[in-house]
Amino acid sequence: MSILLTCLLIFVARICDVTIGTLRIIFVARGMRYFASFLGFFEILIWIVVVAKVMGNEVNMYAYLAYAAGFSVGNFIGISIENKIAMGNLIVRVITGKDAYVIINDLRLLNHPNIFKFH
Repeated sequence: MSILLTCLLIFVARICDVTIGTLRIIFVARGMRYFASFLGFFEILIWIVVVAKVMGNEVNMYAYLAYAAGFSVGNFIGISIENKIAMGNLIVRVITGKDAYVIINDLRLLNHPNIFKFH
């Protein structure tokens, strides 16, 4: 197999493995253990095949670079997918000495309706 094809396969496989890993972590945090376990199986299967390929390559710097680049792009894609499916949560707590209703009304005017709870 040519060096270019090997590097391309390592790059693409690493993107898949890291993207799956990013999503798996989100599912673990959400308590979705069965789905997270399912994703984990494929994440590690891809990872072990890629690592074996990289380590089996005779000190090919291009394979190392493909591995690292795939990791980087995989993180980016995983986070992008998470943003699209919006499974993460964001909680912002604001403690102010001023009237909170002014801040709430300003945020609602900026299209942030129905996200405020009072305790």
